[in-house]
Amino acid sequence: MEIRVVDFDVLTKNYTKYQDGMNNLTLVRESFVRKMDPIKEEMEFIVKAANSGLVVDPKTQQEQNVKFAELQDNAMAIDNEYKVAIRAEQDNLNKKTYEELSTIITEWTEGKGIDLVMGKMEVVWASNQVEITDSILDILKERGEYSEHKEPKTENVENVENNVVVEDLR
Repeated sequence: MEIRVVDFDVLTKNYTKYQDGMNNLTLVRESFVRKMDPIKEEMEFIVKAANSGLVVDPKTQQEQNVKFAELQDNAMAIDNEYKVAIRAEQDNLNKKTYEELSTIITEWTEGKGIDLVMGKMEVVWASNQVEITDSILDILKERGEYSEHKEPKTENVENVENNVVVEDLR
């Protein structure tokens, strides 16, 4: 039985179509952040006003509390919408990438007498002779679907929910 091992993580990270998909996910995230920004600003304004030390009549304070609660509900709704959208986009990207890379791997195996190709994550040990990741990366390069993976700058990455000020004004 001829068995080969492939590192899907390496293939995926260097697959241009996957990188494009990740860029699209960033755009989705940014669109939700833009939706959240006005809400965040208004919530921060209410918090600053409440913490400014100015004495506010009970009616105005109650109105601010109600407005803040409404903004918080809106922010939570946007955050939930974001989580659903990003999860669906990520799942779709992962499924599509897996299918496309699997097709490339299947094509690579043709005529080579290979019975099984396994993902490297499931393998406890394998000799370098069964490793085919570099061969598949070469195919991606030939097709123009390879792009060197670069780690994203993590200091600029944040979740939509981190853009929300959650504070009780009571």
